[in-house]
Amino acid sequence: MKKHPFTCRQLFNRDYQKMQRQVTKYYQHTMNFALCLKFVEALLIRRALAAEKLDLPLYPVVREIYFDQPATPKLAASIYQFGEYFTAGEWHLLMEKYRQLVRLYIFVKILGEILKKRDRQALFLSG
Repeated sequence: MKKHPFTCRQLFNRDYQKMQRQVTKYYQHTMNFALCLKFVEALLIRRALAAEKLDLPLYPVVREIYFDQPATPKLAASIYQFGEYFTAGEWHLLMEKYRQLVRLYIFVKILGEILKKRDRQALFLSG
């Protein structure tokens, strides 16, 4: 398993613009979109906590990932976090592309919770 190049301290303490350049360079070099989206999520949290007004982190990279990559469950799972990156028309196109995967992801999550609850109840009743 590859170690990712940034620590939490770096993501939240380095210069915002410098961090965006480094993550962009990392994405262009590795094309690891899943890890790149995790970095963008961290930068979005940093943006929300910042006292000053910061621009959307990695705007062109997120758009490139969602428009150019094939639809996968990982992309579908996090698409709602990046709604402000797209216009209404683009959002409609993306929802058409990811609709079935989003439904499948939600179904699997709900089914997983039901099974966990059933297993906990079975464990409680057997003990």
